Amino acid sequence: MTTYILGAGPAGLAAADGLKDAEFGDFVLLEKDACLGGLARTVAWKDAGAHDLGPHKIFSVNKRTVSRVEGLLPGSDWLTRNKVSSIYMNGHYLPYPPSPFSLSGVFGFPAFVRMVAGYAAARLRNLTGTAVAGTFEEDLVSRVGAPLYEALFKPIAIKLWGNPRELDSKLSRGRVQTPSLSEVLGRLLKFQKSSEFEALTFRYPKGGLGRLWSAIERKAGVNGKFLLEHTVTRLAADKGRIQAIHYQLPTGAEGRIEVGPDDYVVSTLPLALATRLLRDSLPKHLPELAEKVATLNDLLLVFLHIDRESLLDESWVFVPDPGIIFHRLSEQESFDPQMTKEGSFVCCEIMSGPDRPLAKKTDDELCEAALAGLTAMGYTGFRLLDKKVVRLPKSYPVFRTGFETDLNEIIHRLDQFENFRTIGRQGAFNYIGTLDSMDIGYGFSDWLAGGRRRPWEQERARTNHYPVLD
Repeated sequence: MTTYILGAGPAGLAAADGLKDAEFGDFVLLEKDACLGGLARTVAWKDAGAHDLGPHKIFSVNKRTVSRVEGLLPGSDWLTRNKVSSIYMNGHYLPYPPSPFSLSGVFGFPAFVRMVAGYAAARLRNLTGTAVAGTFEEDLVSRVGAPLYEALFKPIAIKLWGNPRELDSKLSRGRVQTPSLSEVLGRLLKFQKSSEFEALTFRYPKGGLGRLWSAIERKAGVNGKFLLEHTVTRLAADKGRIQAIHYQLPTGAEGRIEVGPDDYVVSTLPLALATRLLRDSLPKHLPELAEKVATLNDLLLVFLHIDRESLLDESWVFVPDPGIIFHRLSEQESFDPQMTKEGSFVCCEIMSGPDRPLAKKTDDELCEAALAGLTAMGYTGFRLLDKKVVRLPKSYPVFRTGFETDLNEIIHRLDQFENFRTIGRQGAFNYIGTLDSMDIGYGFSDWLAGGRRRPWEQERARTNHYPVLD
């Protein structure tokens, strides 16, 4: 039996690693890029060092998955880093999560009183039970109150995804965790330091996330093949099974892989792409429905190589301020200082979508806007050594209100293929982090190698919601 894995991001690589752990037949992994890791890859910057594509932490409430991932490298190859983050708003830096008194200094005492009163009222209402919120805005207003939502959460939602009244509440439930009243009081009175809804420390592999992918390639390569620069162009199906995988090489040459009667295909490709690849075997409306439902924003990463050893005091800074082009700021030095040989690599994350079509800007325009943003935030006194822009088109899911009904139709129809499953952030249109994507990949391999004794719907349900602990 051979398992064909489409896509070499965290989910696909974890699936390969899990199949190796189970010694479950052979696998063939096809990836369009020339390197492993997908959106979580590590790239070299000339002779100045290396960096990941944005900040990626190794953390999960699922200790089994953390242990499994940490086992890919020797214990001495792991760093434990304190997670320190802040929010830049109205010319001030607020600790994240913001303390009540820090809000007073930024927004003024009258606004602060309204925020506290609104938050307390919202939490008390939740004790008696409330109607299920349908939109991002309704959900957060019900959890934190309107004044706090308007000040902090609405601006960042607009920068990232668009109008929060048109976004589904699944997005807010997954991306924004809120503490209980007892935790707020405990942190305010300084007798509680730990938190149930944020990661205070995280693990990080020395040398970057690419170390994990290389370890999986070495370990699992004895059981399978990693075919890089193989772009899947079509999935041929008949009688409810995938029969062949068509692909194209950079030279333009095309190839076809026959899928045997006992073989399996698992896709981590974007859901809309997967339906296009299967368009000859699906109802005509399904690819169009997937294009409409499974919409993805573009992520633009501006990297600045500066002559300072360190620019930030935090792991990352959230920037809801609408006057600054990027929504998050990070620095590779905060994860592994040894990855930068000279100076520091600063990453400015910019989201581009229909409401903010920033991908139309040139690289130079994006870099100039990012530098202007740093200056506005008070980061000065450094010399720019180099700059570059990495564009990741169609990479971040946008959950529009009511999307799940159509999404479930798409996934249910794809699950009807006997030997085919779609998994991961892109493959299941699920807004999740690196470790969660790997957990889904491992879950798939455990399910397949375990003889598929549990219904696949149970595994889908297990991985449908991961809280993001930022």
